[in-house]
Amino acid sequence: MDFVTSPWEPPERVEHVLSLAGAGDLATLSRALLFPEGWCDEGFGVMTVLRGLPEADRRVLARSFAGHMTTTRGGPDARRHALVLLAAVADGFADPSWCEAWDALLREKARRYWYSQVDDEMWTCAWALLDEGRPLSDEVIGLLRRSAKESWRPECMEPVLGRVHGPVLNAGEPWADCVLADLADLADLADLADLAVLDVPPTPGGPWHAVVEHALRAPVGRPTRAWDRRALVLADPLGRERVRDTATPWLEVAAEGGGGTDGAYDPYNLPALAGLAWLLSLLPPDPATIRALGALVERPPSRTSLTGTAVRALGRLPHRLGHPELERLSARVAHKVTHRQIREALEVRGAPEG
Repeated sequence: MDFVTSPWEPPERVEHVLSLAGAGDLATLSRALLFPEGWCDEGFGVMTVLRGLPEADRRVLARSFAGHMTTTRGGPDARRHALVLLAAVADGFADPSWCEAWDALLREKARRYWYSQVDDEMWTCAWALLDEGRPLSDEVIGLLRRSAKESWRPECMEPVLGRVHGPVLNAGEPWADCVLADLADLADLADLADLAVLDVPPTPGGPWHAVVEHALRAPVGRPTRAWDRRALVLADPLGRERVRDTATPWLEVAAEGGGGTDGAYDPYNLPALAGLAWLLSLLPPDPATIRALGALVERPPSRTSLTGTAVRALGRLPHRLGHPELERLSARVAHKVTHRQIREALEVRGAPEG
């Protein structure tokens, strides 16, 4: 086998399916897939085999899988299993009712799960919908993006994520919802004139969208000089003070936590928060911005890498303007790592004004 399999997928299972497919024994193959012994959900290996079969063979299997979806044998789990198998073979001839069923399955998963490391079904169904030109809902896109961040092998998800055109941030977190709502409000024709100067393709939200996208690509540790320069290039046509005054409330809301059950931030969105913190440290300082950065250190229910980012952003404000806030935090923060980061930031000279 020269393709990727899921780590929980028995190699002998993939070899068996590959052998039956190679022999053209479609009746036996269909039974083996619909009624597996001691195995239920198929992984990437089996789905890759099915997806690569000739269309004539896939049509035969599709009739069998579709027929099983209407029976009572095996109960609802077996019918769901047949629906997913159908998604693996239906490229080029999918019935609209199948697409609706795949979409419903994905929406139900998005309603139930924050992310999933072991659910290969959703990737198979999403792939099938995209093959048919069907859009994925924002909630489903969020589930897929988060799951890919926690995945054992992200390259398997790229054929799906590479074709997804969703919002710049995942919806569902209060701060991200604020950003998305503001981007929609800021998408006016006057701003679009700046795109030619910025060499940014037209997108929803125009240059404001480009600012958030750049924040999303912020380095995990510290921003590079190139990242800083690009951030200011994007902010300047909009007005540095205007960008500061728009982004500061986003961080104020973000300080209350993310969309996870324990207040954890969406792992896909988290880099954008770090990028916005770095961006604000480049813009003209303001008391509200300093308070917002301090709140990111003090208030989130779960400590993340964002805590250290906010500390360092305060430390690099010009003229040590963030140092009083760092001193206040030093007296209040009990976490040893955070306290050490605050003391280190207090020793760093503020960045020169840009």
